[in-house]
Amino acid sequence: AFALYDVASSVRIEAQAQATLGAHVLMQRAGLAVARLAMAIAPHARSIWVAAGPGNNGGDGFEAAMHLHQWGKRVEMISLHDPAKQPADAKASMQRAQAVGVPIHAGGAIDGVPDLTIDALLGIGARRAPEAQLGEWVRRLNALPCPVLAVDLPSGLNADSGAALGTDCVSAAHTLSLLTLKPGLFTGVGRDCAGEVWFDDLGVADPQVDATACLSGEFELREAAPKRRHAHHKGSFGDVVIVGGASGMTGAAWLAAR
Repeated sequence: AFALYDVASSVRIEAQAQATLGAHVLMQRAGLAVARLAMAIAPHARSIWVAAGPGNNGGDGFEAAMHLHQWGKRVEMISLHDPAKQPADAKASMQRAQAVGVPIHAGGAIDGVPDLTIDALLGIGARRAPEAQLGEWVRRLNALPCPVLAVDLPSGLNADSGAALGTDCVSAAHTLSLLTLKPGLFTGVGRDCAGEVWFDDLGVADPQVDATACLSGEFELREAAPKRRHAHHKGSFGDVVIVGGASGMTGAAWLAAR
């Protein structure tokens, strides 16, 4: 089974990890994890776009871009940050990317079609629909013919409920959930928008915070089911009780029983 942590729990785990590891360490680990997964899912990609938003999710994108650039990929960075409001970690990562020569476009137009795009626009702190340039870039990522790798969760998705924050939400082929697995990746439209979900705990393997929920896997379900022998019959498999059916709403219960 997999432990799931909502936004509040994930923030507490992140704060505890930063207090132990120090500044910038988690973001550097996150960016390296994103870059490694990008190479694994698209090893022959030559051109990669990284779309970075104004917060720490964008900082993860800068770190990933730095590594991919150093590994010989042609990286184009689209940054939608506000210099006056950019978090210190994200600013430090942007400077690291600049120092190795990653081209950074300040949210403007960019030509061509990449082989892979990394969505680092919005993270778990997003509370409203992507607007203005953020919304435009969400729509542009969805219009590209190449696969999208989302950092932590697809931009525009509620990390707790799996609901879209507005009309625009990135539809990713892959999502790398960082530090914790978020419930929204496995419910609502999150199941469609997240694509194939990957996980990296960033070296924080045992968070001292209770999980919000638990996701069962095929192994747990298979182990929980009783072993059936071929010579058995329906009387050997136990009983099922169906509870449900408010007045006028008994159809589903009858169909299940039949």
